[in-house]
Amino acid sequence: MKFALLLLILYRKIKRAARTNSSYQRYIRTMQTRILIKTADGKTARLYAFDRGKVSSRRGDGRDVAAALVWSDGATAFRVMRSAGEEASFQAAAQGKMKIEGQPLFVQWFINGVKMIR
Repeated sequence: MKFALLLLILYRKIKRAARTNSSYQRYIRTMQTRILIKTADGKTARLYAFDRGKVSSRRGDGRDVAAALVWSDGATAFRVMRSAGEEASFQAAAQGKMKIEGQPLFVQWFINGVKMIR
């Protein structure tokens, strides 16, 4: 539940930044991609779609995604995504609790964008 709420809040922050943050607007204006963040069991998932400056999102798994950030469980995802540093992400990946499916470049692009709006 907390993880799903975190993903919704993240979408709202991204949506607001796409309207009000000129740096973020420039960052997303040329990208056309779909990023999925989900748990391995698929119980919690949110799709983030970027279409040349426009942002949308919906709950649930998605098809035709460029990349997916897959967490072993919601509790781990919530803890790591709430942490300020990158150390928790590296630890989760090293322990097999986080993996990337698809093109890692798109996940990195997404994460870099999120850092711009924090």
